[in-house]
Amino acid sequence: MDNGSSFGARLWAGARLVAACALTAVAVLYAVLCVKLVAVDMTEVVCSAGGCPRGLGWLLLWAFAAVAGASLLWWAVLRGRAYRSAALWAVALFLSPAALLPAWQGFEWLRGPHLTLFGYQVPEGPAAGRPLGAWEEHGSGSVIRVRTDGVSAYDGEGRHGWGIAAPPDGAAVCGMSEETPARTGLLVYGRGGVCGSRLVAVDLASGRQLWAQDVPDPSGTVSAGGSLVLTAPGGTVVARDLATGTERWRSPLPEGATATGLRAGPDRVLVTARSAPGGSELLALDPATGTPAWRASLPAGAEPATIVSAAPAAAVIAGGRLLVFDARGGQHTEGSPYVPSADGRRIRLGDVLVVAVPEREEREVLAGFSLTDGRLLWRRPLGDDWSVRTLGAAAGGRVAVVSRGPYSHLWDLDPRTGTATAEPAVLRVRDLPMGDRTVLYGRTFVNLDPGGALPPVFDLGPVLGW
Repeated sequence: MDNGSSFGARLWAGARLVAACALTAVAVLYAVLCVKLVAVDMTEVVCSAGGCPRGLGWLLLWAFAAVAGASLLWWAVLRGRAYRSAALWAVALFLSPAALLPAWQGFEWLRGPHLTLFGYQVPEGPAAGRPLGAWEEHGSGSVIRVRTDGVSAYDGEGRHGWGIAAPPDGAAVCGMSEETPARTGLLVYGRGGVCGSRLVAVDLASGRQLWAQDVPDPSGTVSAGGSLVLTAPGGTVVARDLATGTERWRSPLPEGATATGLRAGPDRVLVTARSAPGGSELLALDPATGTPAWRASLPAGAEPATIVSAAPAAAVIAGGRLLVFDARGGQHTEGSPYVPSADGRRIRLGDVLVVAVPEREEREVLAGFSLTDGRLLWRRPLGDDWSVRTLGAAAGGRVAVVSRGPYSHLWDLDPRTGTATAEPAVLRVRDLPMGDRTVLYGRTFVNLDPGGALPPVFDLGPVLGW
């Protein structure tokens, strides 16, 4: 019995020594992590305004609990004199590091997801042309960046794919279609300061030129939608076939009107037109023949009206409001909360329009609107004094949002409700070469800042380590 009791006592003493060493290692790890979060990751903004790194408060409590627990265990070890056994020390030092793995996993759970730079393309330099915009090729996941001196495609891993150089005759790319129906993008070329003299349709999967057409009396206003390419030269709306470039129909604008925007859908072609006195109106044309269907006056505003949808209903941002019209031109709603028309931080996903709306001072909220009847579906503030930097499309038809405040976050939201599908990821902004004009496709960023100093494309990946 004495031998058994003695063995049990030694076993219990060894377990206390192992636990004391393990908890000490955890306490040291958490203390180092706390110092790192405070000294390196914390912003100059106070914690009450969101400047504390996420998880710091709980990590401090865990570190204090680990120190307190280790102190109690060391008191029990010293009292039981287990520290005199070299064999127990060898076992304790061998087993105690195993506690660091669950301790690190607990830290990662506390701080939540973090993203940093994963891959990027080398900056193009000051000789590169001015960026105009970007497309996404949904079939392969690649992105296409359009500049005045050509087009460059990048595959799903950010590697350079096909490219189109500007023609040697001095023409430059001056415009592009917003939409890419049937995986076809439309480029607009200009020469001598006149934009729209030539249209070129490009297959986004291969970069192959599908057709090219010279445009007499160009206006620079162009759109692609459904099976049509729309231009508005000389006070006339001209529709071409998207696949071949052949002209389908022409429809004259009202006397003295100038087209400021075009959008084609399966049921209607929409045209925003400005008359000489300064008035603005929305015209709806039959997509098969160009026959006028209806017209509606638009409220005046500081910025020109912007067409955001031709289907399922006609939707326009005008006078700081989202206006939705039915098939006969009747307005569904008399107005909506303020919606900026000049700011491009908006995205359409199905029949929902998500817009960044200034609320007060520097704070902004996200708002989701129905494009069938103009109703406000939801409003979501991202935090006090936080702003929306860019919007994009995430996997599964969700909204990707980069918010900016004491920290930058990447959100993944449901477009119909505005709810977050997961905790937002913190972006390591010190490592991210993100410009003021950035297009976002999931975790792929396309910089559109001129000057060529930033990578044209970069991707984010999870942070490994601390």
